[in-house]
Amino acid sequence: MIAEDTYTHEAVSFADLKPLATAKGPCLTAVVPLPNPAQIETQIKNAIRGLQKKLVERAVRPDTGSGLLAPIEELAAAKVGGTWAHALILLSSPGLFRYYLMHGPFKELQAVEDRFQIRPLLATLAHEARFHLLALSQKNVRLFHCTQHRIEPAAHSETIPKSLEAWMNSQQPDHMLASRSSAGPSVGRMKGVVSGTSTDREREDEYLAHFFKEVDKGVSAHLRNETGPLVLAGVEYKLAIYRRLNSYRPALESAINGSPDGLPDRTLHQRAMELIESTFTERLQKTIMDVREHAGTPRSSTDPRTVVQAAFQGRVLDLLVADNAEYWGAWNEGTQDVDTGNRREELLNTAALQTLQHNGHAFVLKESDMPVKAAVAAFFRF
Repeated sequence: MIAEDTYTHEAVSFADLKPLATAKGPCLTAVVPLPNPAQIETQIKNAIRGLQKKLVERAVRPDTGSGLLAPIEELAAAKVGGTWAHALILLSSPGLFRYYLMHGPFKELQAVEDRFQIRPLLATLAHEARFHLLALSQKNVRLFHCTQHRIEPAAHSETIPKSLEAWMNSQQPDHMLASRSSAGPSVGRMKGVVSGTSTDREREDEYLAHFFKEVDKGVSAHLRNETGPLVLAGVEYKLAIYRRLNSYRPALESAINGSPDGLPDRTLHQRAMELIESTFTERLQKTIMDVREHAGTPRSSTDPRTVVQAAFQGRVLDLLVADNAEYWGAWNEGTQDVDTGNRREELLNTAALQTLQHNGHAFVLKESDMPVKAAVAAFFRF
């Protein structure tokens, strides 16, 4: 039977990770790369065999091991799939089972330990997991909600004008031109639009500005309860007009340049993901800035032992770990110190779990992205 606390996510958040940080062992972690999503059942079964060996090595009682593997076996039988995932992360402990569908390269892993191996999930938190995509054109305005794996048209977005022509035929924008001479001929319901002395391009830009202002109103209303960034797609000069009017925050500075008309949703999603993956989240950008600004002061440290101690003390507000870094040992509750002579656990993973448990933030970065030359860097609360 699947554990009571069980669900799947396509997007990882810090709120999701806190129960994992407080889970009691034995904890099973499996990272299952999916080079061919059609073989997901086979891949999960391979992971189960690897976990079975680890359970025997750790001398976990057979009935306990069977209970931990049961939800994973049910998942394999259910043939979970249907997304563009590159990997599956499985986590099982007494009373808890979760699996995450991930985007990007992941190394295969099976582990049975006292704590979950959280670092594969922390690598995904450097970039936005949920975002929105607005494809702008005069003929077809489209708003999408996206994760790393999916792109779905926004439902109930009737308040967003879909085309310039339809919008012009539905209402007359006010103050169409700042410089007016005489009223021009009527165009559909656009009666009395003045021609002024502007060029055709200036008039078109004026129409677009009014049209995009209405688009922005509809988009902002539709996304009023959202926090994910907005990615824009469109011809560069039109995007420039829209950015001047855009009221939704945050909006990504980079954009998908070129007409989105005729592009399949999957192509738009792939190009948006390239932008998302090249941009750190605002939370991570702040962490990097704090670590840099406080380097060499008591508010920050790159010493692994000091960082682990501070994490158990609840002092770590933000933690950065290089993806290739390891620090093996054991935490001694009695001495409140690290015993490096006992290679019981990878302590940077443990420090990340402790940071999350105390409502901090932890990230795994490529070594080249670390703000200081170190395997680990922490910014302290005090």
